[in-house]
Amino acid sequence: MARGQKIGMDDRVENTVEAVSRLPFFDGTVARMFSWPVEAWLRAQAGILKASEPVATGWMERQRTAATSTLETLERLANCGDLKEAAAIQRGWFEDSMKRLDSDLHAFADQALAVSREAMSATRYAAQTSAEVVALAIQPAQRAAEQQQQQTPVDAAA
Repeated sequence: MARGQKIGMDDRVENTVEAVSRLPFFDGTVARMFSWPVEAWLRAQAGILKASEPVATGWMERQRTAATSTLETLERLANCGDLKEAAAIQRGWFEDSMKRLDSDLHAFADQALAVSREAMSATRYAAQTSAEVVALAIQPAQRAAEQQQQQTPVDAAA
């Protein structure tokens, strides 16, 4: 794989399962049983981080705006000539701060909704995948039972 090249999570899991299945004491079903919890956890983490990115970016932008506004307000206060003008400058700064706080609260509410959606998606994926893994896990036992049933009539005939 070339340096810096990204491969998908499904590709990584499949490559790992393939590599482990080459070991003499593991078959593909055992490797899949061990890898699926890690895969589910990584998918959940990736989804939550992806859902968090817009909120974090927006919050940082609002913090930058707040810092810039505060510096501009301090400069205007330092250059103002009377108390009435200073009160108006301070009131404007306070109103803008409350608007930013309101934006932060709305963004955090949106964040909570996005994270809960991702958690539901991860739960759905884990439930689906665990059912598949259980089906894979019982395959060796089913094969052994089928082989035993096939051998039983041969043993009875002999």
